[in-house]
Amino acid sequence: MSSLRVAPFFVALALMAPASIAPAAAPPAKPWCAPEVTELADHVCYFDGGVPEDGRHTLVIYMHGMLATTPGFQYLQQRALALHAKKHGFTVLLPTSPLTAGGYLWPTSVAAQKEQEPALLAGLAASRAKLEEKLGHRFDEVFVVGFSSGAYYASSLALRSALDVDGYMVLAGAASWGPKQTPGKRAPIFVGVSAADKATAPDSRGFAGTLAAMGWPYRAEERQAGHMVDWTFMAHGIAWLRGKARATR
Repeated sequence: MSSLRVAPFFVALALMAPASIAPAAAPPAKPWCAPEVTELADHVCYFDGGVPEDGRHTLVIYMHGMLATTPGFQYLQQRALALHAKKHGFTVLLPTSPLTAGGYLWPTSVAAQKEQEPALLAGLAASRAKLEEKLGHRFDEVFVVGFSSGAYYASSLALRSALDVDGYMVLAGAASWGPKQTPGKRAPIFVGVSAADKATAPDSRGFAGTLAAMGWPYRAEERQAGHMVDWTFMAHGIAWLRGKARATR
């Protein structure tokens, strides 16, 4: 009998619950650019890390790895590149790739490049011009650093001479397939082979082999690094690219 008397209480409580409990508030939207970097335009950030001892202004255009749509997911790579920029004395431009069903990814297929690349390259040019105006100076040298998805796209840009830059660095990934041109200007390429990353190491090695076969100016280094922007690769790559750029001036 006692259970029959208690049951109506729980029924009443269940009926009251939806009306008495307010829905959880949605978490506040996070800005695209992390607090450590500065917004330049929509989904475009930058960080000015200063200049090296020789006073030359270096711009690094960083092409990120895949970004999930989780708010703030992009902050890890933005913060890491800000640290690299400060350590090595360069300005880093942080554009964002197109949004796809799998997240933010750079166009690596021929079809995606045909559809998305014109707007991407125009956006990079506009961002560079805006950044130079904001900082009040032009850059003495411009390098592209691509990581993971960005490395596959950056290597494609390099082989097609699609950007007028002074060099490339590709880390944890590279594309050595597809049509290639033999442009008059072959920007030097630093290839960082992350040997502990079994998914990308073969592609990086293959890309280095392609560059060797083409007589392209390049340097390849291999380390037991995982899927990351390795600090040693960054230090060696920036130093090597700067040396190549200075040798031509």
